[in-house]
Amino acid sequence: MGVPTVGVIIAAYNAAPTISRAVASSLAQSLVCEVIVIDDCSSDDTAELAAKAGQHDSRFSLIRQPFNQGPSAARNRGLDHSKADYFAVLDADDMFMPERFAHMFAQDGWDMCADNIYFSMDPENQDRSLDTHQQSERSCVIDFETFVDRNIGGRRSNRTELGFLKPVVKRTFLDAHDLRFDETCRLGEDFVLYARMLALGARFTLLEHCGYAALQRADSLSSAHSVAHLRAMRDASLAIGRDFDLTHAERAALERHAQHLSEKIVYREILELRRYGKLPKALWQLGTHPSAIKALLADRFPGPQVPVPRHRPLITSSQFGDLCR
Repeated sequence: MGVPTVGVIIAAYNAAPTISRAVASSLAQSLVCEVIVIDDCSSDDTAELAAKAGQHDSRFSLIRQPFNQGPSAARNRGLDHSKADYFAVLDADDMFMPERFAHMFAQDGWDMCADNIYFSMDPENQDRSLDTHQQSERSCVIDFETFVDRNIGGRRSNRTELGFLKPVVKRTFLDAHDLRFDETCRLGEDFVLYARMLALGARFTLLEHCGYAALQRADSLSSAHSVAHLRAMRDASLAIGRDFDLTHAERAALERHAQHLSEKIVYREILELRRYGKLPKALWQLGTHPSAIKALLADRFPGPQVPVPRHRPLITSSQFGDLCR
């Protein structure tokens, strides 16, 4: 096998403050042969700043979407353009650690390989203050049931769902099974693709080492996803159970995931009804879905607020140890 080549796909929408850093961190990787930015019809100067950041490197290319189509469609456009052996997604406000891919390709036998994510609220120091234990060489293999169950998030400020991971993916596996990002999803599109790959037998290796730095905005965790986006994600999750021959335990995990999304949908619907003065409908919805009562009470009486760490890994050392058992 020759030296692997990686294409980096960056779907960007109104990412002017961070796109230059994302492009620069991608071009700095030794195994990267392509950096493809897909501007999803931004209203700011994202495209111009991306082009400036990559203008002196022949590996860089820019694609402009004619209208906003969402991250899945943008990434699929990048995949159509890419010729690399492997591809990696980078969010436009995130960045790669130095030599991220060289570290990952020291492993072998995987169809997708993800490393730990380092979250920071400080965009100027996004790649600093790493805990030394997060440079561990430990690795483990994630199966379908574990991956799905570890995407059932709570209402905590410190989210740890494995769907946040940004693996490097073997292009031949994707093409052999005619897989792409689900364009009906503007939320959870990563989870849906990785779950479908696992359902088809993909080997998913996870490293404890942090190689991906993500910007955690102070207000991002409180932003409300639309009911339509949540429904699309739930429908895509349920479709996996229909499309693939899964074990009983795997189907049970998908059902738990779908139930979790259904509860979030009902909760959002009740908030919308209350916001628009439709209190009788909201009360009826609450009566038919009592599971939403707990979430509403948590909003009304939140209790002691746990401060959000300014710097943290997605997966702590103890959590990684649990995944490896």
